[in-house]
Amino acid sequence: MSRAQRFVSALIYVGIVMALSACTASPAASRPAPSARPVTTEEAQLLAVTRFNNYDARTRPFSTALTEQGGELTITGWIDYVAHVGYASVTGAFDPQAIVWSDTTVGIIPQTPDDGGNPTLPMPAADAEWQSRALDATTSRLDALLAVLSSLGSDRPDNPLLVQQTGALWLRDETIDATAVSVFAAPPTDTPPEATSSPITADTSTLRLWVDDTGLMRRAEVRLGDDWTTADMPDVAGPALALPEGAE
Repeated sequence: MSRAQRFVSALIYVGIVMALSACTASPAASRPAPSARPVTTEEAQLLAVTRFNNYDARTRPFSTALTEQGGELTITGWIDYVAHVGYASVTGAFDPQAIVWSDTTVGIIPQTPDDGGNPTLPMPAADAEWQSRALDATTSRLDALLAVLSSLGSDRPDNPLLVQQTGALWLRDETIDATAVSVFAAPPTDTPPEATSSPITADTSTLRLWVDDTGLMRRAEVRLGDDWTTADMPDVAGPALALPEGAE
């Protein structure tokens, strides 16, 4: 797989769930279209290290909320980009749960989050009350979101020239927690557009990234169907994770 393909691998998950738009909270059509322009060489270099920086940090905390089958879910936890494991607390109009996932499997267990809203540590062992199933981004908005967020890490930087050629866009500048960030639309495909291709706009991509001047991802916004879902990724350390002991 090329470095450009690694950069946009998250979009594969988004693409297969574009039809999952039955329960939308913020239709894309109602959002103001941001100003957009192709990224500069310097901005492409910044984008090219964002996924590597997640991997280099190993574990990134995140918090998000989305609508799943008519219910509102709040999800807070961590993603270990080296171990390819995520662990989070899920709350809503039901008893709180903890969820652990890999690239292929999701496990859920009843659990009250800690005072910070995170799942408790250490993670329950495999012989606890885990209910496991296959991760299916084609039928579950939650699974699709987890798959996209988990794909935002890479063990090496991407090729900035290909990031630029495949259509990454600068959208605007913002501030998160007093830190200046640039908002980018990730490349919509892994190949450069042809002369006959439709123009790439701010809504062509289904993934937007808030990146500080060190290349650290501070927020990601994913379009699932017509619904934009935001995940905040604060710049604090997270624990190294592993699947529950004894789990396959």
